[in-house]
Amino acid sequence: MCARGRVYNKYFDLVRESAPNVRVSKWRLKKATTHTEVTMKKFFNIPLAMIMLVGILVVGAQAQTSSAQKVIANIPFTFSAGKTTLPAGKYTITVVNPTSDRKILQIRGLNGRSSAMVLTTTSSSHASDDAKLVFERDGDRYVFAQAQLAGDATSLAAVRHKEPREKNAMAKANKKSLVVIVAE
Repeated sequence: MCARGRVYNKYFDLVRESAPNVRVSKWRLKKATTHTEVTMKKFFNIPLAMIMLVGILVVGAQAQTSSAQKVIANIPFTFSAGKTTLPAGKYTITVVNPTSDRKILQIRGLNGRSSAMVLTTTSSSHASDDAKLVFERDGDRYVFAQAQLAGDATSLAAVRHKEPREKNAMAKANKKSLVVIVAE
């Protein structure tokens, strides 16, 4: 019987103490150093890879936001965009999410006091050299209808909200017209 390097006889008297096995000790020592080296490499490489990945994603996000489509236009009348009424003045129209098929336009006054967000759908049209904003005129009321950006073959039509039947009947009695404003 052997327990922790000691050898006992059948009367449980200590016969001798054995020295540690040199070959086993060297193997254990070698295995321990390679295991810690591998573990340390993992602890160093994983955070390094994560930092590089975050850096690449940040650069990609900046590239997408820097190429945001923006239009500046002088709108000479009070108009409605979505459920918001905006006064006459200079506005910047920016596509908030250019990669989506249902783009959102942000219409913001240059004075910073008025802004609106408009959900749009895309429709194909012929490419235009100038950016255009289209408004529907109903009497003295103007409603933002669509925007076409310069050099783009798609126009962004504003999603319409349901109107009460009374207003809808009055609108049919009055003649509607389109007003096109060419952006700067």
